[in-house]
Amino acid sequence: MSDTSMAINEHARIRLAIIQQKYGKRLAQGASGADAADRRGRFKSDFRRILADIFAPTFKAIGDELAASGHACRIEHDVGEQTPSIEFHVLLRGVPADANNLIRLFYNAEAEGDGEVIAEVNVHQTLTELTRFRALSRITQEVAEQMCVDAIEHIFAVNAR
Repeated sequence: MSDTSMAINEHARIRLAIIQQKYGKRLAQGASGADAADRRGRFKSDFRRILADIFAPTFKAIGDELAASGHACRIEHDVGEQTPSIEFHVLLRGVPADANNLIRLFYNAEAEGDGEVIAEVNVHQTLTELTRFRALSRITQEVAEQMCVDAIEHIFAVNAR
């Protein structure tokens, strides 16, 4: 093989320098462990904001609808070992008060990458996973509402047996 190196033109060389300057720092940070901890911290912080701005008001509004039919609800933040978290306890009329009917979302500390949120419904000590979120941008008011209503349907169906 002969050495047929060729010089790139000035325009391409300048663009390469700009690209490296623009993205090089981010690439270097992505490879460092400290940045991974920062990203996890941001993920948890963003999840706390989503709990306060999306889930808490959604759970309250749905709880108000259920209360109009004689049921009750309770919302608790950061209970248990896995935080941030939120629990939406559904207290159905005609079902013993100690029945465990709840919807829970929590940060999964064991997840790889930036983080993960697990949503589950617990009916009479039986857990059913609803979904997992790795991209918090996918959690909208509509997603939260639909997920909650689906979980409440499951709670009603199991308790009506």
